[in-house]
Amino acid sequence: MNIQSTPLSERVAIIQLAPNFSGLANAGARALAEVGAVREYAEGEYLFQQDEEAEGFHVVVDGAVNVHRFGPDGRQQVLHVFEGGGELCGEVPVFEGSTYPAAAVATAPTRTLYLPRSALLEVSRQHPEILLKILATLSLRLRCFVGLIDDLSLKDVSARLAKYLLDAAEKEGSNTIALTTTKAVLASRLGTIAETISRTFRKLQTQNMIDVRGRKITILDESSLQNIAEGMKV
Repeated sequence: MNIQSTPLSERVAIIQLAPNFSGLANAGARALAEVGAVREYAEGEYLFQQDEEAEGFHVVVDGAVNVHRFGPDGRQQVLHVFEGGGELCGEVPVFEGSTYPAAAVATAPTRTLYLPRSALLEVSRQHPEILLKILATLSLRLRCFVGLIDDLSLKDVSARLAKYLLDAAEKEGSNTIALTTTKAVLASRLGTIAETISRTFRKLQTQNMIDVRGRKITILDESSLQNIAEGMKV
């Protein structure tokens, strides 16, 4: 991890461009920027480890971060994938004053704005609107985790993969998407193993719902894929 010497104006710009802090008054953005520090992480470097004391959180400026939790048997469940854009990472335990419930690793060269817990709480006393912004983020994160629990407990792998592809296509605004992770990471995110993901890709391709060319996936039959995502068996 490398701490950059970054001008205050650049740190303010990071806060103002982060969707989580949209609409934050200039004074609040500046106050946050004054206590923040820009950090650089190499691919494979951890931002924080599971069960480590939560001393602050990150605004992911660019790069990619994989947040995952290890079970007692060593299996890994991906909880969230951040790909820049100013999303908050590791904010929940900071306010609880406990440890990180999961680990976060950079899966590409990544830059973040790190906000230490003690300084953040002090700034928030002067600018309480900051807490309202973070509360809104926590509410959205809760909805995401409810959806994840629903997918893992109620849907099979085909439905989970179909939903993932449809969501990715909607986000990209195109029926052709490029996988930004390996199949092993995608499998962990969907609560299965790489071999099962590969078999499911082949099933969907055999039935002409998708076309797979390396890491590029083209949705050929959106309607049928939507039926799979809603529980219809392949």
